[in-house]
Amino acid sequence: MIRPILIASLILSMGIVIPDFSLAQGDAARRLRTLQTNGKLNVSSTVLNNLADDGATVRVIVHLRDPQARYGTTQKNGKLRATMLGRPARQLRAASVRRQLRKDVGAMQQQVIAATEVTAARVTNRFNYIFGFSAEFTAEELQSLANHPDVLSIETDKLLEPHLAQGIPLMNASVISDTFNGAGMAIAICDTGIDYTHPMLGGGGFPNAKVIGGYDAGENDADPLDRQGHGTACAGIAAGSLGSHGDYIGGVAYDAKLYALKITSSPSGASAYVSDMVEAWEWCITHQHDDPDNPIMIISTSFGGGSFSDQAACDGAVSAMTAAAANAKAVGITIFVSAGNEGYCDALAWPGCLSDVISVGAVYDDAVGDFLPCVSADSCASKTATNLCSTGYYTRDTTAPDAVASYSNSASFLGLLAPANAAYTTAMGGGYTSYSGGFGGTSAAAPYAAGAAACLQHAAKVRTGAYLTPDALEAYLTDHGNLITDAKSGIATARINLGQAADAIASLSVVTTTEVSQITSNTALGGGSIADDGGAAVIGRGLCWRRSVDTTGNEQCTQDGNGSGSFTNVMTGLLAGTVYQVRAYAVNEVGTAYGEALSFTTLPAPPVVEHTATRSVTDQTGTLTGTINPNGGETEYYFEYGLDERYGEVTAIARIGTQWDGIPVDTALKDLAESTTYHYRLVATNPAGTTIGNGYTFTTLSRSAVASLGANGDGGGGGCFIGVMADGF
Repeated sequence: MIRPILIASLILSMGIVIPDFSLAQGDAARRLRTLQTNGKLNVSSTVLNNLADDGATVRVIVHLRDPQARYGTTQKNGKLRATMLGRPARQLRAASVRRQLRKDVGAMQQQVIAATEVTAARVTNRFNYIFGFSAEFTAEELQSLANHPDVLSIETDKLLEPHLAQGIPLMNASVISDTFNGAGMAIAICDTGIDYTHPMLGGGGFPNAKVIGGYDAGENDADPLDRQGHGTACAGIAAGSLGSHGDYIGGVAYDAKLYALKITSSPSGASAYVSDMVEAWEWCITHQHDDPDNPIMIISTSFGGGSFSDQAACDGAVSAMTAAAANAKAVGITIFVSAGNEGYCDALAWPGCLSDVISVGAVYDDAVGDFLPCVSADSCASKTATNLCSTGYYTRDTTAPDAVASYSNSASFLGLLAPANAAYTTAMGGGYTSYSGGFGGTSAAAPYAAGAAACLQHAAKVRTGAYLTPDALEAYLTDHGNLITDAKSGIATARINLGQAADAIASLSVVTTTEVSQITSNTALGGGSIADDGGAAVIGRGLCWRRSVDTTGNEQCTQDGNGSGSFTNVMTGLLAGTVYQVRAYAVNEVGTAYGEALSFTTLPAPPVVEHTATRSVTDQTGTLTGTINPNGGETEYYFEYGLDERYGEVTAIARIGTQWDGIPVDTALKDLAESTTYHYRLVATNPAGTTIGNGYTFTTLSRSAVASLGANGDGGGGGCFIGVMADGF
């Protein structure tokens, strides 16, 4: 029989330690209390308490320090927290800037992940343009993470839920979308994916002619096929192909392309983590120009949760999402997000409440009888208690066109209203939703708005040559929408009126260059005619001209007043015999429009006789010289000479071409009389006229003088002198 003391000795000698469970549990409790008081953590006590079990993890988003940002500290709920004082002004439209930012973010992520020794398998998202990542951590790892100097804050990676043919006419989009249908751009549907096998959504594999790209951010794979249905319904509203299937006539922007971004965390589930939505929005930035002919200009997201009555508080709730929205906006992408379906009167769901997205509420598009939607207990709408709604309440709406749905969240910072209820749209498996169980809620309103925005961007591109910025796009939709007052909250918000918004986009003026007339060697009369001001006042007009051999940067321009109609002006200071191009222009708020460039040629100017002289004069010979500028015209010349100013003798005609510079010319004379004064002058002619030079004289030598020069060895048998010339006359 072995005594107990020997058992203890045996256990110790084998190196086995029996844990003190009470001590371990005490350490865990102390660790959780420490975490709850840590200023970097924005994680609820309920979530932290789930970490009490050994090996338990929590999924969080970790925000890291941006090396280029400035930070201060603020106090919230009794905790000191680091706060960014100013976001670095990075030009994310430049690919080189995005590449460098991704490199810097990746380096910081790797540094912090390595320090906390979390396994790669538990890192759920590495952001591209935001200093942060998401992962699953144990309590011990979370404490280590919070102590890292480059970690700014840690917050729960929350789960978000989806915000569950008459709408197009209500938005006054029918006629406009026939002309401006979203061609030349893409809408990204960040949702449960898209059933790209649907005939109105490509009807084939992935990618296809309609759904040209995408990614499954929720499950981290390349196939964003929808197995839940919500995203497919949104895609059909925004940009389903043109067709006629019952009441489905195609999406609002039926010629736009689609990108499918699946953010749900399971194949057929309807929930998505915040970090996966961040990843999807960042994916759109990285892949915006994968197809240069169809860049991603619009994102539609119909997911969200929570409520915020203050936009600043909303922006501060999840900094990764706020940064992702700002980055997308910085590269020209406009994000539409559903406002939520709780019936709040002074709050919107997140992330629709973010300042860099456009939130979309819902109106009925027709009178379809009474509708009984569920609403939150916090809704100010007249409501009735029921156990048939998970919220505990429902309300009764008498539907009518442009009546705001009671379930649609309302706030002073709501962006837009759009049709929503019982939308007839695409369904998984190639079918369509029905009115009885149709697709609706602000989930439908967001893609309606996204499709309208794509049509408006198409109009802007055609009329102005450029896409609208997100701010300008929002301004056109709100300023030219129909103000609708929400009966439950009394707040008026613009309901999209695509026709009015598109009509408000001015285009470049239509200007015609008129034929040039009254052409001389250095002037010409030109003009233009402005038949259409493009919907904006013409604030400048005139002519611009240049030599055909010059670039447009060397143009000279006139300013000939403003307004439409015809105008003329004289172009002066032209070079003779030169080919010019002239075009009329007109300026309005959109930019400068030019008419067709017309060519004309100035008349050549008469040649210029610039200099005359004589050389090599003897008793019987001499050479007459001069310089002629042909002024661009085909030029010929001769000398006149004689014993008086009547001259009487001419030299043979010679040709020198069409140059623009002075050309030396000369003609030798012979059989002259000795000791005789001769008069001479140079005559030059081109198609523009004849120029007669000044008269000059020279005197030949005597024979004796020539002999004397020869005897002295100065002429070798013939003396000469150079430049004998009297004053011109």
